[in-house]
Amino acid sequence: MPRVSWVAAAGTALLAFGEAQAWRASRADYPRTSPTTGPTTGPAGGADVVLVLGFRSREDGRLNALQAWRTRIAVRSAPPGALFVFSGGAVRGSEPEAVVMARYATARLGVAPDAVAIESAAASTRENLALSLPWLRPARTIRIASNTAHARRARSYLRELDPELWGRLRPTRDFRLLELGPLRLALTFYDFVAGRSAGRAMAVAAAERAVAAPARDTARETGQRSGATEA
Repeated sequence: MPRVSWVAAAGTALLAFGEAQAWRASRADYPRTSPTTGPTTGPAGGADVVLVLGFRSREDGRLNALQAWRTRIAVRSAPPGALFVFSGGAVRGSEPEAVVMARYATARLGVAPDAVAIESAAASTRENLALSLPWLRPARTIRIASNTAHARRARSYLRELDPELWGRLRPTRDFRLLELGPLRLALTFYDFVAGRSAGRAMAVAAAERAVAAPARDTARETGQRSGATEA
């Protein structure tokens, strides 16, 4: 087989692999749909919340392609009357990611300004979820909008954070065949690395807390003994 044919075949195989991985990720970490363990629903008067996860803006603060894509996923996944919660701080630049993405949603995608809420402090995926709890807790249903692999990771984080809220999850339309071409595989790899890095950071923090706790206890006991001696 000519060299060009081998290259084309390898490229096609990688593209197919990326699409297959994304398809699987788009369906993973949702509540099961059986009658006994299926999705639950929050308060009857609650909103259908679409949580839109931020991404670093460009150096000049302008919207970038991934922010725009996440916002489009949110809009096409939203049921009528949904509340869009944009979450993301000013990780790069002076303007929060949430503000940049919400502006695109209202100015270009037809989202009503009164259907938007802004969480402008989060600097990580876990913070996106934790700091958005004031909107998630009273929600009737919840959807998490991001690129496919990242959204799956966020769903697993929500399950750890609050299993009851996780039970209210509904699918988002974050997978469309060949929507991104080769970029899909790159994003899948990027999120795998980001997830591993976040996991290591949490492990280091947990180890530091475990080391610090006995030291604090020892210091406290020493102080108590010293106080008793002085008394």
